This record gives sequence, structure tokens and C-alpha cells, in this order.
Amino acid sequence: MSKASSPYQEAGNVVNELLSKSGGRGLKSIIFAKNRSKGVKATYATVCKCMQHIPTMNAILNDDAGKLRKAIKFDDVHNKGLMYVMLYELLFSKYRSIRGGGKLKRMIIKYEKELRKSIDAYEEKHGAGDRAVNFPRYVRVNVMQTSTSAMVKTLQEIIGERATDDASNGERDNMMISFFADAHVPDLLVLHPLASSLLHRDTEIVKSGKIILQDKSSCFSALALARGNANAPMNCDWIDACAAPGNKTTHLAALVSTLNNDTLMSNKKKGKKPKPRSTIFAFERSSIRFKILKSRIETLVPTPESGTQASVAVEPLLGDFLKSDPKDPQFSNVRGILLDPSCSGSGIVNSPDRWLEDAAADDNDEAKHEDKAKRIQSLANFQLVALKHAMSFPSVDRIVYSTCSVNDEENEVVVGKALSEIFESKKGSDEDAWQLVAPACLSNWPRRGRAGIGGLTENQAKCLIRCDGLNGDETNGFFVCYFERKRVGVGSEKSSAVNNSYGLKVYEGQFSNITDTSEPAARKIVTEKKHPVLAADSKNPLALNQGAQSENDKSKDKIAKKKAKKLAWKQKQALQKSLRLRVKKGKKTANSENEKVIM
Repeated sequence: MSKASSPYQEAGNVVNELLSKSGGRGLKSIIFAKNRSKGVKATYATVCKCMQHIPTMNAILNDDAGKLRKAIKFDDVHNKGLMYVMLYELLFSKYRSIRGGGKLKRMIIKYEKELRKSIDAYEEKHGAGDRAVNFPRYVRVNVMQTSTSAMVKTLQEIIGERATDDASNGERDNMMISFFADAHVPDLLVLHPLASSLLHRDTEIVKSGKIILQDKSSCFSALALARGNANAPMNCDWIDACAAPGNKTTHLAALVSTLNNDTLMSNKKKGKKPKPRSTIFAFERSSIRFKILKSRIETLVPTPESGTQASVAVEPLLGDFLKSDPKDPQFSNVRGILLDPSCSGSGIVNSPDRWLEDAAADDNDEAKHEDKAKRIQSLANFQLVALKHAMSFPSVDRIVYSTCSVNDEENEVVVGKALSEIFESKKGSDEDAWQLVAPACLSNWPRRGRAGIGGLTENQAKCLIRCDGLNGDETNGFFVCYFERKRVGVGSEKSSAVNNSYGLKVYEGQFSNITDTSEPAARKIVTEKKHPVLAADSKNPLALNQGAQSENDKSKDKIAKKKAKKLAWKQKQALQKSLRLRVKKGKKTANSENEKVIM
């Protein structure tokens, strides 16, 4: 490979590894490996965008009996990952051009005009950017370590100082430092989509565990389990059956901690020594993933040794949940189980790994479709076994079954079979029977399950929660089912409104119309560059004057744009300065109050 092609070499290598599914690793596992430390963020961004567009690139290459595929000799190229990256850069990137040189570039540029025409025809038929998903950046505050109000101030300071987007768009800059409270999940903040580039795992408040970068829909599992019924269980134990990497486990810990805090404070007033009131047993059968889970728990969940009193403890268990004994005395006080088993991940619409699945689905190879169907059925069989095992724990009266899949086979079908098979083998009183219940905490979530699938009635389907990232839900596709034993009973009515004591506006889709401005919608063939004056008829003086006038108008427009850009930049600086002064003033006020207390 020539040096001229080196700008895309690393990204091409990663795409190749993803396409080959070497080691079964996902993009993040590959990209953040120790041997890929140089330019990792730029490579990650390029690969994400490239993978997003691979299905479209395959569609235009294979159109008309693979005419373009044969023209650019795609199948003869050894480094197909690099070819995909260059095609993305030419057809979809911000500048619509390929940097550097080399043989691959020459092969592609030779058919640039035909490629662009094919893209225009494809998007006219299927719509432009239909696969591009631009969700808000969701941030869950770890209330076991800090308060939401404190994190709001910290995040405003971080975003205000780091926001370095194009100052010519003042409206977007204002939105960048606008935060909202989520309407459904407590202590979940909703930030501008571009805030993701300013908040990553190297940010101090992320590394310390004060905030967790977690998608909204994945918060529904723990929320439904802990607050599905107004008659919430307190001072009991819980199980997370498939816990790694630990986001749902630690979210459940935070919610349980909040439930138990009332009892904890009551005991303090009575002079009793406070201690953890609940234990969450977190199962993970993979030794590699177990290390990740254990590290995550140590970072996010306070322990008595850390000097912070928590009302919940999390105990990671290296083992297979399916091999656990429901009658083990260790689990005698367990009342709830969170079951989020392995699934196809078909709902994760903003994941490069999902785009890779889409690329395979767009292929006309029937064998690939059969393999996919077999894989989904295999997963559904495992999910059913795991759900029935959870239902066999005698002390458990609440279960949440969730997946990040949108496939009926992994959702309603599994739920329907579990209810049917458990009912047929039911032993004991009718009060021990399992039933579907609509989670009280998500009563105002509109999208529900699908009636008739898996034998579920319309009323049963209304108890199920579905999310659809491609249909306006602004979060990844997800499925949540909340089971209760009949003996639990219905608690008093409880509002699903989220406590918003930290003074933020509730998110109501303020970011929903924001598009990715890094990729302009208009497509232009960059090779066709004609100066307006030269394009006019040189034998016609009037045409030349008109061309000159056009250039003069363009010059004036350019000056006006520069002035507007400068003004917007000044406004942005003033806004950021004002924000910093408010934060600084708040700190001074707090310090002065502390001094008064000391005096």
C-alpha cells in the first residue's frame, strides 16, 4: 500500500476486521485495543460513518447486475475495508473527496460521475439519510455518589468551555448548553447530540463514576423492576441474571438505594447503626466480561470501606445463572430478578455492529438469511429457558424480561410461550401464578407490545413496552416485559411524573429536528469546477458583464457572511463568559456560607 493512501489505512483495517467478524468482537472492542492508540477517536468516527453507509454502498454497487461493482473491480481488491472507506469519503463525507492518492483512489475516481448518479437515484427512491440516527446524548447521574443538581452545574461548565462548534450557527451553540430532564427516567439528563464528542470515557466525571453515558431505553429495565408497582419492595435482595457490563445492575442499585433510604434515615433517627439493606447478586458466566462487571461495580457503587454509606450492596458472581439453585438459602430473600439476556441487538440502530447486520440483510444471498433466522431462533430458545428458570425462584414475585431486539421471536413470542408453559406446569396456589402488569412508572410511554403475537391478547400486549429508534422514539429499539405474581397485589395509584427538583425543563423533543451538519445534504460533483465568468460566452460583452456582476454579488455575500459569523462568535463568547461567571459566583457564595458557619 502506498503512503498516499495512508490517511485511511487504519480505518480500513478496522472495517476489514469487522467484516470478517474476527474473534467475534464489536467495534469498540477492536477500536480501543491497546495496539490502536494513535488517532483512535478520528478512526472511530470514520469507521462509524463508513459502517453506517455500507448497506447503501452495497446497494448501488450491486444494482444493474453489479455493473459498478465490476467497473471499479471491487471483488478483485484485497483490502475491501479501505475501498469502503474511500467510497464513503467520496460519496458521503463532509467534503465529498478522497485525500491522498494511490491505485484504489484512481480506480474509484475513474467512475466518480457514475457513482454519484447512482447515489442520487438510490436516494430519490429510498430517501436520503434514512439510516442516519441522531439521538440526544443521555446522561444518567449516579445518585449513589453525587446529586443531579450538582452534576447539572458541572456539565454546564464542561460543555460551555469545550463547545467549539462552528460559531456561525449561534442557535446550535445555544442548544449545545441546553440541558433537559427526561420525562420518564429519574436522574436522566438529556443533552444535545453533539455533546457526545465532549463527553467520553476519559472525562473525569465519567471515569469517577459520577455520571454514566447510558441510552434511555436501556434504563427502562431496572426502572420497571424497582418501580413497576407502587407497592415497591424494600429491604430485600435482587438478582441481575446477565449483568455485564453493569450499567443496568448499577442503575438498579441506585433505584433500590433510593427505595431503602427512607428506612435507612429512620434507623439513623432511632440511633441504630445503618447498614446495607439489600444485596444485588450480579451473575456473569464469562470470565472476561466478569472482570469488566466487577470493575464497573467498584467504580459506581459505594462501599463502607469507601467512607460512603450505601443502603445496597452489589455482589458479582462468576457463574451461569441457569445453573443457579432457586432454593439456595443465599437467595431466600430475593424478591426481584432482572433478566436481560443475550439477544440479536436488532434494535440498536445507531451501532456500527447493527449496520453490519443490515449490510448482510441487504444481501440477496438466501443462505445468509437462513443463517440469520437460525441464529434468532437459537437466541429465542435460550431466552425462554432463562425466563422460565427465573420464574422458578419461590421467593421471587417480580421479574423484568428485556431485550435490545425488535424481533417478535425474541419478545412477544418468548413471553407468550413462558406464560403458557408455566401455566401448564403450575403447582401451588393461584396466587403464585405469573401475570403481565403494565409498569406504573412508564404509564405515559405510548408504544406498546403487539397483540396476537405469541398468543398474547390485546390487554396483555398493552402491558408490554416497546421502543423504536427508527420511528421517532429518540432512543434505541428496546423491549420490556414486567411480570408479577398475583399475590403481589396492586399498590395505590402512583404518578409516572419524574421528580424534577433540580429545576430543568422536561425534554419534549427539543433536539428531534437537529440533523448532522457535518455532512451537507447537497451532493455536487467536485470535478466539475467552472468559473462563472469563463463559463459565459467570451464573444458576448454582456455575458461577461453579467458574469462580473455575479462575482461582485458573491463577494458582497461573502463579506456579509463573515460579518455575521464574527458577530455570532462574539455572542457565543459572551454567553460562555456569562455561564462561567454564574458558576464562579455560585462557588463563591457557597464558600462564603461555609465561612459563616465556621465563624
